[in-house]
Amino acid sequence: MLGLEHLGTRHHAAILASQDALLAEEIIGRAWDAASLAEFLTRCEGWREDGPLQEFAALDPRTGALLGGGGVHRLAPGLARDQVMLTYWLLAPARGRGLGVPLAGAIVQRARRDPRAAEAVLLIAPENTASQAVARRIGARPTGEGAPHPAGGSRRAERWLLPLRGEH
Repeated sequence: MLGLEHLGTRHHAAILASQDALLAEEIIGRAWDAASLAEFLTRCEGWREDGPLQEFAALDPRTGALLGGGGVHRLAPGLARDQVMLTYWLLAPARGRGLGVPLAGAIVQRARRDPRAAEAVLLIAPENTASQAVARRIGARPTGEGAPHPAGGSRRAERWLLPLRGEH
């Protein structure tokens, strides 16, 4: 099981050193520079663990190394009152090691802690087959509906849904 902690400035060096084009394209549409990453991580540190925006760092339980992260957001475009946006990502050195499903599962468990959240929404690019496979393994299903990609620009994503209550 991966360890989760609040994402913050202590993760700056690891993200900056291990980001690659794939991560950049999926997260913000470009590589982080030191200043913009520091600004984002400082904002994350101010977010409450039970707040509407939650970002987590996923750590190797043996070494404490940053592997990736993810988020649970109650505030995002297109969400219904009982929905949360769910995200997950792995740094380049952690990919291909079977960590996607445990990471996404840990983020889902965080989302299930919110009694207001009945369903998670995931936005996945059509070409991101690795993320689609992870989403299927955690029980999410594609809706066939398109949406603007979270990284912005003209890219599109497909909307996936994951029930958070009932059978899981």
